[in-house]
This record gives sequence, structure tokens and C-alpha cells, in this order.
Amino acid sequence: MESTPNSQTPLVSVLCVSRNQDLNLRRCLVALSRSTLAAQTQVVVVDLASHDETATVVADFSELTALRLPKNFGWTKAANIGLRSTTAENILFLDPCVELDPGTVEVLLSSVAESGTVAAAVATLRTTDGSPASYLRPLPVATLLRMEAHAPAQPEESESVDYPGLAALLIRKSFLKGMNYFDERYGELWSDAELAAQVKRAQRRILRLPGAGGVLHPEQDKRIPSALLAADWHSGAAVYLKKHYGLSLGRSLGPIVRSLLSGNLSLARHLLAGDKVDGTQE
Repeated sequence: MESTPNSQTPLVSVLCVSRNQDLNLRRCLVALSRSTLAAQTQVVVVDLASHDETATVVADFSELTALRLPKNFGWTKAANIGLRSTTAENILFLDPCVELDPGTVEVLLSSVAESGTVAAAVATLRTTDGSPASYLRPLPVATLLRMEAHAPAQPEESESVDYPGLAALLIRKSFLKGMNYFDERYGELWSDAELAAQVKRAQRRILRLPGAGGVLHPEQDKRIPSALLAADWHSGAAVYLKKHYGLSLGRSLGPIVRSLLSGNLSLARHLLAGDKVDGTQE
């Protein structure tokens, strides 16, 4: 279903890509309806062939734009499809697991401009018990691609961050156009790192704002086979390394050899086939 277009161009388009997150999605959408900028916000939900009650949840919010894809094409392709339906010049990527505070969208919007040093702004997320949520990382480098997310304390003022993911990040659409949107050689993973790397390459900043808050709830089971998701990670890592460091073959062969030696034949098959989460497995 798609909502009737509003005659007034919204200030912000929220893009929410969801896969089997019905309970989280409902909470996320209710929070958006309470935003101080709700009347000036377009909400686009891309449903990646969910098997839960996502369709029912979406139907209860008649003003949003809903796109249901027939297969799980992965986050990257879904985001590019969703971006075609956005009408605002400011895009807020929002994970369905995030419940934003009422003033967050407005605070994020106030910090991002077409030009200047700030390319994007991200909310300061907390867990359900109020403690800092783990979602910030250093940018991946050739020698260390897997880095655990950390949970820094609430900042007293705006601070630059390298790699906050896309759980609650606002950026101008012009920046996304400038990078030709998301590289669809990525599947489910790595597009968030790619965006962060592009911001750094442009010598601009991503700000984490203390006045923009939200709760990061636990993710529901997306029902993506673990071996396929692992292969998707390695596939994305190979693309990222090639684009940013000029490395390729050696990194690609290592995981295959290790999976064979460990007896993980399912992962080995996916790696040998170059699989990623792109719908071809459904």
C-alpha cells in the first residue's frame, strides 16, 4: 500500500528497512507519530518479505508509504529501492529496533546542512534499562575489519564519530546522490561502513548529538541462515577492501580455507559461490 502524496514537501523522509520485526516496527512507528516534526515527516517502510505480522502493523499506519518486496534482497538493495520513494531532501535511516524520543528528528535536522563540515547526524542511543547502547565503532581498516561496538557515555555536547551505523542517522539526499546511492555489491551488511567511509573521504563529519535520543531495543530473529549471513559479511568485506585499500584475492581465499578446515561446509559453499543476502536463495 502507498499513502496519498502530501501536497507539501516534507522536511524529512524516514526510511525504515524491516525484516521480521513486527513488534519493534510498531513501537518505532508509534514513536515517530509522536515526533515534534510528525506533520512534516514522510515515513517509508520497506518490508523485506517478512513472515510475521509486519503487513498488519503497516496497515495500521495509513499515512506512511509501504513497499513490500517479494524476497529478502538484503538491506542495501532495499534501501536503494526505498530511497526512490522518498521526497524530502533530508533522509533519516531508522532501524525498526529504535524508538526515538519526540524531539530527536528535529534536533538531528538542525545539525545537518547542504554544505559545511557536518554531513550527517546520529542519535545518542540507550538500552531499555537506560544505559548507553553499543552501536559506535571505529571505521574498519585493512588490518582489522571486525571491531566490536562500544557504548560511550552520554556526551555533554555534540561530538564527531567515525562509524555509528545506520540505526538512527540523518543525512542529506544530495550526499547520497553524490556517492551514487549504495553500492549493490553489498548485501545485508557493510553499507553502513561504506557510507561512513564516504563521509570521511569527503572530509566531513558525523555528529552524535546529546539532545537527540532514542532506545535501541533487541532485534527480533530476521530468519536469515547464519552461514549465509557470514558469507554476506565476507563478501561485503572483500568489496570494502577492494574499494578502499585495493586488496582482493588474498582476503577472499582466507575465509574459504578456514571454513573448509573447520568443517563448516555450508559456509564454504556460500563463500565459493560468492553468495550474499540478495534474494537468490529464496
